[in-house]
Amino acid sequence: MMMIFQIAGIFSGIGLFLCTMYSLTQILLTEGRVRIAHAVLFVLILTVMASMFFWRDVVTAQVLAWPLGIVAIWVTWEETRWYRIFPLLVIVFAATLGGGYVAIS
Repeated sequence: MMMIFQIAGIFSGIGLFLCTMYSLTQILLTEGRVRIAHAVLFVLILTVMASMFFWRDVVTAQVLAWPLGIVAIWVTWEETRWYRIFPLLVIVFAATLGGGYVAIS
């Protein structure tokens, strides 16, 4: 069972990395509300990752997971077509983090 959680964590990390890079691309290439939404999402993703890995603070990461999920819903609303899959990956990550299913070792 532990192996399944580890594999799910690896795929979640890959998805979060892809979404972060996509948000950075959208910040550089788009204008208007989409740019603002992706900029906020990008900053929140980096803040959550920094609190988890640099400071090893799970409580701060769990508190920041809820705004991350809300902003990811906003980005999903602003996106078009199949590009909505990237913010949906962030929503899944924020839900698992906010629910306490992410452990830092």
